[in-house]
Amino acid sequence: MAHGFFHPDMKLFIDHRVDWTRYFHLLRGADIEIDAEIETYRSILGTCGDICADIEAGALGHWHEEVRLEDGIVAVPPHIAAGYDKLRGAGLVCLTLSPDFGGFGLPILLNSHYLEMVSRADTSLMTILGLQAGVAGDIQKYGSDELKQRYLPRFAAGELQGCMDLTEPQAGSDLGAIATRVTEENGRYFVDGSKIFITNGGSGVHLVLARDGATYDQSKGTTNGLSLMLCPVELPDGTRNTVAVTRVENKMGIHGSPTCAIEFDHAEAFLLGERGNGFRAMLDLMNQARIGVAAQGIGIAEAAFRKARSYALERVQFGQPIVQQPLVKSMLTTMALDINAARALLYRTCAMIDLTDALAAYLASGRDDAGDRTALQEEHERNMALIRFFTPLCKYIGTEVATRVTRNGIQIHGGIGYMAESVAGHYHSDAIITTIYEGTSEIQASFALREMSKGALFTALDATNAELAHLDERFPEETRHVHEGIKAINDSLPGLMTDPSYAILNAKHVCDMIIDVVVAAELLLQAEVDPSKLVAATSFIRSRMAMVGMHAKRIQAGDVTRLDRYTKILGL
Repeated sequence: MAHGFFHPDMKLFIDHRVDWTRYFHLLRGADIEIDAEIETYRSILGTCGDICADIEAGALGHWHEEVRLEDGIVAVPPHIAAGYDKLRGAGLVCLTLSPDFGGFGLPILLNSHYLEMVSRADTSLMTILGLQAGVAGDIQKYGSDELKQRYLPRFAAGELQGCMDLTEPQAGSDLGAIATRVTEENGRYFVDGSKIFITNGGSGVHLVLARDGATYDQSKGTTNGLSLMLCPVELPDGTRNTVAVTRVENKMGIHGSPTCAIEFDHAEAFLLGERGNGFRAMLDLMNQARIGVAAQGIGIAEAAFRKARSYALERVQFGQPIVQQPLVKSMLTTMALDINAARALLYRTCAMIDLTDALAAYLASGRDDAGDRTALQEEHERNMALIRFFTPLCKYIGTEVATRVTRNGIQIHGGIGYMAESVAGHYHSDAIITTIYEGTSEIQASFALREMSKGALFTALDATNAELAHLDERFPEETRHVHEGIKAINDSLPGLMTDPSYAILNAKHVCDMIIDVVVAAELLLQAEVDPSKLVAATSFIRSRMAMVGMHAKRIQAGDVTRLDRYTKILGL
């Protein structure tokens, strides 16, 4: 039994919402036993579910246990090490890595399912595992053959862990302010500088974004001239590198996840990709991390929802379980619908990423058995625009849902939920960081707005309209509401064009509106193959399309003077 960790929504998406035939044909050619591949996927996720249930049971009572720094070595709490070893023992550590290096080569969709399960079991552990595939993936994509052979098999075996070192005291989300320097000396590279807030900073491999010393002064203040460096703690000859953890942070949540300050004292490193072009390489890892954090938020939300629902069924007040009280029942239903929505957008986006990767592989292969190459290239470019649009939306909604659901979980528990030992409270403390790291919700909304300005919004709405046309006959009332939501979005767009600052001010509302109509169509597509999903889809559409209309009217009002009022209120 997977104890519900291998969630029915995951199974539905795998079974009905992915064109596996096309995916495998593009990726590998015609000779694939697709049913056997899918069964392998189900088996892997079922095993993950079993292990995660065991990890959760061993972690719940140890949330308060902190990471320690002992003689310069990062020591995680015993339950974190035990959970990692359970997954490592099953070979379930770096699932997307190519089989050439010992991985499974799993699609991003399946990896998001895996990360969601691990996060639900122990979100501190997920922060450690969530970086593995991303770090290994960047080495696989940008590393030399020597670096791949040296490090990737050890990642797949769980012997090595990795981290990405971006943040500096003066450079949070503004990576143009990075001051850490990399210099070349006789064909070797050395890193000097410091990084802060580095998740899993006790790892054996650091991917460091550093400014190239040769163009240091000219490139300062920009993302040009940044190189992506692989900086190992132990050098290939077995000697210790001059990279050190100087501090482990104490945090509100995710206590079992190391968050570290790092010093590089002329530490030797190895170039990944092109010198001075590391920002583009790091974007791959950052975007994968954002998808991972979206899955992390959903996992926390699922754990909190289950805990709250169970408590509401057991807690009797005024002669009946509190789940029967209308306001509690409404709160739990909203929690469930929010999680459904975040899942729908994430799974849909991951499936698009996988298909687009398969398209890229096919186009690079030189094969000519999958249709018009020009049409496939256009599809690839259109998908890439949508992925750039949907990735920040996934991170935004997945993590905002996590904070809302976990906060309501505390409310449902009442006073017990506020106690220091409350699991409901622990979930909320863990969830808060997800809206902050890998780019805050506000930054994600701004990124999505930027992609909108490039035409991604119209591409997304056109695709949604096409899906609704397919669904109109089956679900006429529901699709009518969604069509009205799309019209409201289109009607509101002129209001955003009055002033760039006004557009940014409304970025979150715009993101909510887009997410709601895209998710509404996705939930109806799921209801088409599983009629039991219709009641949730209908409830979501009735409530959220009303909110879309409200946001649209507010944007259409075009009150650009709000920012002036805010300036006066704040005394600026």
